[in-house]
Amino acid sequence: MTAFRFIAWVLVAVAVALLGADAVSSLEKGVPVVRTTGTILELFGINGRGIADVAPGGVAQAIITLLGIPLWAVVGLIGVVLTLVFRPMD
Repeated sequence: MTAFRFIAWVLVAVAVALLGADAVSSLEKGVPVVRTTGTILELFGINGRGIADVAPGGVAQAIITLLGIPLWAVVGLIGVVLTLVFRPMD
């Protein structure tokens, strides 16, 4: 349980760091910068659109939707949910 709690908090910290990176980039450029999940995956060499193309209909739409969401929101939501699921019970 402790390991899952630690992983949850690490995911929350990563989400805050990604949000901070978007904020700093927005301040530097003078226009809002939002890095989507697809953009970050492309930096790591993963073709999200290619994965969506070979997936079945409903799954493909879910993948395309997920690729359009900011990565900090995806990671943050997973981290917060895991934090709530693995919270200490007294």
